[in-house]
Amino acid sequence: MLGTVLIVDDDASIRNTARFVLAQEGYSTLTASDGETALQLMATGDNAAKVCTLLCDLQMPNMSGVELIRHFRKQYPDIPIIVLSGASDTVLLDAIMQEGVCDWIRQPATREAILEKVQTASNLFALRQQHRSQGFEAPE
Repeated sequence: MLGTVLIVDDDASIRNTARFVLAQEGYSTLTASDGETALQLMATGDNAAKVCTLLCDLQMPNMSGVELIRHFRKQYPDIPIIVLSGASDTVLLDAIMQEGVCDWIRQPATREAILEKVQTASNLFALRQQHRSQGFEAPE
């Protein structure tokens, strides 16, 4: 198993498509329809220890993607974040990148884009974990 990706999007078809694409390549997935549910999943069992990448939308009910990203940066700083969104606002994109997002996939996403970005993020996660285990601060 390559690792676990937490997919957070209020659109069930996007969640299911991403889950299917990633599962075909050997990733485990957890899915949530909003940020609050995602945080509950992270607090359940050993999910926080298994998740190697967060793939999330920006516009969701209950807790926006921006709020979720801010929480992840504080609570789970080693987990890379990829935004999966149809938003085209470059000011918003710049602001999100300032929050520590490692990448962006514009909707509609291709299978190749999802796999490439998740593979890069999961490699970054492994590198951060390795540095931390060696007593170094994780690279941003």
